[in-house]
Amino acid sequence: MALLEFPNPVAWYEGAKNAGLERDTANTFLSMLYSAQISFLWRSGSAKWAQWTGEGQALKDAATAMYLSLENLEKKNFLTLTVPKDLLDADNLSRFQTSSKT
Repeated sequence: MALLEFPNPVAWYEGAKNAGLERDTANTFLSMLYSAQISFLWRSGSAKWAQWTGEGQALKDAATAMYLSLENLEKKNFLTLTVPKDLLDADNLSRFQTSSKT
């Protein structure tokens, strides 16, 4: 086992399912985790310390990329993402392109 393991939402979902939680409860739990992470990254990127160190835009870009990547699951009613309004600003979203390969 590695000292640092990347969070595995699929394992969390399977664990919740196996623990007897219903799908809606597990979906709500994952929605909360992702919404919190996106909001944390976005607001951290807006903080003065992040702007001062030059990492502010990188944090905001990470939050936007995470939102856009998970938006597809939201459209399929698997997740319900709650994010800051300014993240959804057209100027912010227009700087990103989503593509997929089959």
